[in-house]
Amino acid sequence: MNPLSKLLNQQIRYNGPMSISQFMEICLLHPKYGYYTNSSPFGQKGDFVTAPEVSQMFGELIGLFLAQAWSDQKNLEEAVLVELGPGRGTLTADIMRVTKSIKNFPKKIYLLEVSEKLKLLQKSKLEGYQVEWIKNLNQIPPGPIILIANEFFDSLPINQYLKGADGWHERLIGIKNGELAFGISEQKLNIQSTEYFTHAVKGDIVEVRPSVEPIITEISNKISQWGGISLIIDYGCWDLKGNTFQAIKSHKYINPLEKPGEVDLTAHVDFSSLARSVLNCSISKLTDQGVLLERLGISERANILSRSLKADDLENHIAAHRRLTHPKEMGTLFKVMAILPKLSRMPLGL
Repeated sequence: MNPLSKLLNQQIRYNGPMSISQFMEICLLHPKYGYYTNSSPFGQKGDFVTAPEVSQMFGELIGLFLAQAWSDQKNLEEAVLVELGPGRGTLTADIMRVTKSIKNFPKKIYLLEVSEKLKLLQKSKLEGYQVEWIKNLNQIPPGPIILIANEFFDSLPINQYLKGADGWHERLIGIKNGELAFGISEQKLNIQSTEYFTHAVKGDIVEVRPSVEPIITEISNKISQWGGISLIIDYGCWDLKGNTFQAIKSHKYINPLEKPGEVDLTAHVDFSSLARSVLNCSISKLTDQGVLLERLGISERANILSRSLKADDLENHIAAHRRLTHPKEMGTLFKVMAILPKLSRMPLGL
């Protein structure tokens, strides 16, 4: 039992079972034992690899996509680039590099990051750029935003609800035989909303992210008022149902209740819940990541880059292209959705 396990055990014994969202928040953000406080999760030596770390092609194409989408709006206001959960800063660095000669693309960057350790990596990666770190979206000044959230929403805490024979109960984390264990609340919940809970049958689990609505509302309010675009890329689907709560350690799935603070905790994203929170804006069709990248020309870009590669470098390059686009890898698991001002031209690729 690691130190955070002991702390959680004590807290549950004193206060009773806790929600999954509370458990996730403690495990990920605890100031001493939290996952994002202590670990370096990204890359082959970490616990998982994000698309920008797979290949520079991802960030290059996303950067050009955003530049074209912004240009299409013909907005004369000065925009800023915003990334939510920027990891090591690789995606933002690639976007800024490929757009450096585009006159009307943002030169100021705002990064929403909670990890002091990752902030240091981002500062190194983005040296020479105008960067400001923020704690919430209210710290972004008035004006258009070009915002990207790549694998951000999956890390936000969820609550789970189980439909029993007598109605809905919240799925909680308690203690059984001295170990952390899942259970359900004894009290039946009086759930009035039909947004998440329609057409459910006994045994169904529904996941809800309490923090999604205020974040998406703030993003769409800014875009509605000032213009811009938000591009959300994450793993999930439309009208998500079932238990998707998961933990990853060294690129392998493990029990989410094992090794708290030492593993990444996430859950799939319900894009329909994101869309329901959008106000006074248009949203794109939900598109597979692989489809978008192919429409943006990733195969052509891959062929050009391959000309200067040999042996292992060429094999790694081919593998990266496949990983980003193939249906059995990231190609269909990851989805893309854009938020734009009403009546805006839908960007190329979506």
